Amino acid sequence: MIEATVATEAGVTDIAPDPEAEAAKPERTPEQLARRRFTTCVSVGAAVVTIPYLWVLWDLWNGSLNPLRAVPYDNFYDLQARGMFHGHLWLPPGKMGIEAFVHAGHDYTYFGIFPSLLRMPVLLVTSSLDGRMTAPSILLAWLATFLFSSVLLWRLRILIRGDALLGRAEAWSYGVFMAVILGGSVVLFLAATPFVYSEDFAWSVPLTIGSLFALLGVVERPSWGRVVASFVLILATTLNRTPTGYACTIAAFLIAGWFALGRGGPSGRRWAIPVAVAGLVPFLANCAVTYAKFGLPVGLPMADQVWATVNAHRRHFLAANGGKAFSFGFLPSTVWAYLEPFGIRFTTIFPFITTPTAPAAALNGAVLDQTYPTASIPATMPLLFLLSLWGAVTAFRPNGPGLVRLTRIVLLGAAAGAAGVLLWGYISERYMADFMPFLVMGGAIGLIDIWRRLDGRSRRTRRNVLAVITVAAAYGVVANLAIAVFPAQQWNRTQTSAFVSFAQRASITSLSASVHRGAALPYWAPAGTLFATDECTGLYLSTGNTEKDVPGQQIQHYTWIPVEQSPSFTHLVGFTFNRPASELTGPVTLLTHGTSSLVMTPLGGDSVRLVVENSGTAVPWPPATGWIVPIHLLGEQYVAAVTIDKNLDSIDVTWYGLQMIGHYITPVGGTTVQTDPTSVGGATPVVTVADVPVQPASTKLCRTLVQGT
Repeated sequence: MIEATVATEAGVTDIAPDPEAEAAKPERTPEQLARRRFTTCVSVGAAVVTIPYLWVLWDLWNGSLNPLRAVPYDNFYDLQARGMFHGHLWLPPGKMGIEAFVHAGHDYTYFGIFPSLLRMPVLLVTSSLDGRMTAPSILLAWLATFLFSSVLLWRLRILIRGDALLGRAEAWSYGVFMAVILGGSVVLFLAATPFVYSEDFAWSVPLTIGSLFALLGVVERPSWGRVVASFVLILATTLNRTPTGYACTIAAFLIAGWFALGRGGPSGRRWAIPVAVAGLVPFLANCAVTYAKFGLPVGLPMADQVWATVNAHRRHFLAANGGKAFSFGFLPSTVWAYLEPFGIRFTTIFPFITTPTAPAAALNGAVLDQTYPTASIPATMPLLFLLSLWGAVTAFRPNGPGLVRLTRIVLLGAAAGAAGVLLWGYISERYMADFMPFLVMGGAIGLIDIWRRLDGRSRRTRRNVLAVITVAAAYGVVANLAIAVFPAQQWNRTQTSAFVSFAQRASITSLSASVHRGAALPYWAPAGTLFATDECTGLYLSTGNTEKDVPGQQIQHYTWIPVEQSPSFTHLVGFTFNRPASELTGPVTLLTHGTSSLVMTPLGGDSVRLVVENSGTAVPWPPATGWIVPIHLLGEQYVAAVTIDKNLDSIDVTWYGLQMIGHYITPVGGTTVQTDPTSVGGATPVVTVADVPVQPASTKLCRTLVQGT
C-alpha cells in the first residue's frame, strides 16, 4: 500500500488515506446507516434523562448520593431468597408486619419470586447487602426498560415502514420518545421511593415490554429462537407480577389460536402448540408458586393477610365486595382516577406541578380499599397517551400501513396488562406503571405512522412536528420529575427540610404566605400544606392522605411529615448490658412520659424487645412493640432515638436510622429518661441506662417562614 503524507498548517505531517484502501472498504447499506442513526438518537434520549433519574433514585434531597438508598419495606425479596435457599417460600415470622399472608402457620409475601431470583447470586456470597439491593434492582430494571423499548420500537418501524429511509427528524423523535418513556412517565416516580412496592412495578414494565417484543417477533416470522425467547420473558414476567404476567399469557394463547386458524399461513399452523406452551408453562409456574404460598392456584386469600385482622376498613372492604379485592364495580373510580383529562394540579409554589391534593374518590357507591392522591395519565404523560391512541387506531383500521395488522394481538395483550389495576380496589400513582406497556407499544406505532404520513412533506413541516413532539415530551419530563420530588410519607426529616428550604427559595409566590398556623394540627389538610404550631414547636407538611380508615394512624396525625421539631421532643436513650441479657429477670423502664413508658422486655436467651406501655389507646395498629433485638455485645452501648411529638400525639422510636416503633401517645406530661441502674442486692446491674446528649435541633426554618423573612 502506498502511503502519502501531507503537511498540516502546524507543521505536523499526517498520513493521507490510501485511495485504493478506501475503495476496498464496504459501504454501509441504508439499513446499517438507519440502524446506527436510530441507536445514536435513542441513546442520547436516554442519556438526557439519566442525571435526573439517578438523582431521584440515589439522593432525592438527602444531600449525598447513595446507590444503595432504600426505605422500608425493602427486604422482602431478600428474605424470600434466603428462604428459597432452604427449599421454601415462607419468610421469618413478623418480618413483614401487616403485609404478611399467613398460611399453614407461615408468613408469605404476595410479591413474586423473580426479584428474589435476581438477588440469589449476590446473597450466596455476602449478607452485607441484605435489604440494600432495591435501588440497584430498580436501576437495572430501568436499563432493561431502555433496552426492550428500543428494540420494540425498531421492530415496529420495520413492520410498518419496511426499509424506508430514516431521516434525521424522525430519528431524533425516537430519541425524544425514549426520553419520555424513561424520564417523562411514572417510571421516574418509581425511582423516588425505592422499596419493594416500587421494585415490583419497575420490573413489570420492561419484562412485559420484552415479552411483547418477543411475541411480535413470533407473529412476524416464527422460529424456535423467538418462541424460546417469548417463553423465557413471559416466565420472568409471570414470576414477577401476576396481572401483567397473565396479560402476556393471554397474548400467547391468542397468537397460538391465530396460528391454529391458519392466519399465519399454512406453514404457520405448526407453531400453534409451541406458542401455546410458551404461554401455558409460565402460567402453570405462577399457579405452582401461588399454591405453595396460599394453598390455591389463582388469586389471593385477602382475608388471610395480617392487615385484615387489624384493620376494620379492610374487613368492611372485603365484606362489601364478596371477599374479593377486584370488581367491575371499581371501574368508574379507577378509570376516572387514571384517565381523567385534568388529573393534575398547577401552583405557584415549588415544584409547581403536583398530584391532586386529595385522595382519588370512590364513585357510584363503590367501597374501595385505599386511595391516594393520584395524577392521571393524560395530564402527566400526554405524549404517550395521545400517541398510543393514534397507534391503536392505526393498528386496527382496515388496510393499515405495512404489516401493522400483525401488532393487533400483541397490542391487545398490552392493554390487558392494565386490566388488573382497573379492577383492583386500590388507587395509587405507582399503579399507572401497568399502563406503560400499552403506552409504549401503542405510542411507538402512532409515532411511526406520523412520520410515514410526513413523507414528502417539506423540511420545515417535519421540523415543526419534531418541535411539537419535543415540547410535549419536555412537559412530561418536568411534570413527572415534579411529582417524583414532592414529599412522600416515607421521607425522613432531612429530605423534607431540604425540600421546604428549596421551595422557599424557588417558589414564585411567597411560601410564608401559604403557611397555616395554630395551636393544634388538624387531622387532614390538602397535600403540600405547611403548618406551623404556636411558638414554632414544630413545622409540618401534609401528604394529602386522609388515613380516615386507619384510626391509629389518624390519631397520631400520620398524614403530616415533620419538617422541624422542637429540640425537647427527642431523647437518645443509651443502654449498656454489663452481664448477659439472659440474666435480666424483668422489664426495664427506659423512658417515661406522663403515665406512659418505653420499656425493655426480656424475651429469654440474649434477646429483648422495646414496648410502649400505657400509651392511652387500645388501637392495635400501628403496634406498640418493636422488633426483637439480639444482645451480643457486653459493655457496648446501644442507642435508641425516641421522639415524642406532642403536636402529632405520637412516639417514634428509631433504631440506628430505622423506625422501630411509631405509635400514639398521650401528649400530656413531661419526658424523663430513667437512668437509675437496674441492680439486685448491690451486684453489678445487668443493664445500665443513660441519657445520651442530643445535638440541638433547629426550628430556624419555621421561624423564618412564620416571620415572612
